[in-house]
Amino acid sequence: MSSAELAKKRFISITTFKRDGTAVSTPVWVAGDNGSLLVISEADSWKVKRIRRDGHVRVAPCSARGAVRGEPVDADATIEDETAAVEKLLARKYGWMYRSYMRFSALTRKLRRRPAPRGVTIRITPR
Repeated sequence: MSSAELAKKRFISITTFKRDGTAVSTPVWVAGDNGSLLVISEADSWKVKRIRRDGHVRVAPCSARGAVRGEPVDADATIEDETAAVEKLLARKYGWMYRSYMRFSALTRKLRRRPAPRGVTIRITPR
């Protein structure tokens, strides 16, 4: 499956690998950008830590709960500090759903008196 086809999917599963080789899959929202797939994540999440250690990932279309719905594709992932571009693309693709999620997250953080987490962009390029 090409990156353009994956970018059109509602959710994709990103599979990263622990040091011992164990696969860990996470369903995420995705946006396409010039042949790459863009995903936003918290900078201190485990998937980001695993990608910083080893950029090899597998991506596949999936359901919101992570049930894979297609063949996985090997890819290379890199971490970028800038998130404005992916936020704009995700807001355009998911519309009210994305904006509602972001508002709910902000409200929850405010009620719990927690600072906003630092975000990063995961850029995925299928091999």
